[in-house]
Amino acid sequence: MKYMRYLLFILILLLSIQLSYANEVNLEQTLNESEKSVRLISPVGTMVRSAFVPGWGQYHSRNYFRGGLVQLGIVSSVVGAYLAHQSFSSHYDTYVLTASNEPDDSFTVLESYDTANQKYKLQMFFIYSGIGFWVYSIIDSYVSSNFYNANSQIQSIKEDAQQIEKLGLQVGISPTRMYLGFAKTF
Repeated sequence: MKYMRYLLFILILLLSIQLSYANEVNLEQTLNESEKSVRLISPVGTMVRSAFVPGWGQYHSRNYFRGGLVQLGIVSSVVGAYLAHQSFSSHYDTYVLTASNEPDDSFTVLESYDTANQKYKLQMFFIYSGIGFWVYSIIDSYVSSNFYNANSQIQSIKEDAQQIEKLGLQVGISPTRMYLGFAKTF
């Protein structure tokens, strides 16, 4: 009895399928296109790349503009930190000389200290902004690779749908039947 139900179901399914004429399709073209595989990018791999060289993960996930901006930000931060360090060193040396030569003149010593402290804060700002660009690069490379993978898969699905449309495949369900067929339109 159980097998009879399965046979009845298969018989109904086969009888409900409508077959028509299909469009002619070049089989070689179909095989070549199906052999193309979607190139997906490892999100962890892009994070590791960006950890070693900021912006490399963005380049790997085909996000060249953002990768360039990250590298520009890192280079600007390094140059800014270097120049601020040079300025801080000279002002700190001036402060030390002022404090040792004129210990009684507190106004001059404090003014020299404030100037050196401002240069130190500027140096630290550039260092922290460089670290921020680096961390942003790591996080953004992960997100960019996921977006790249999603877009690649969407493009693959669109191409597959176009191939199905070229075949003229029709699938449909109505309240009384389910059908799968090939159709040729004129």
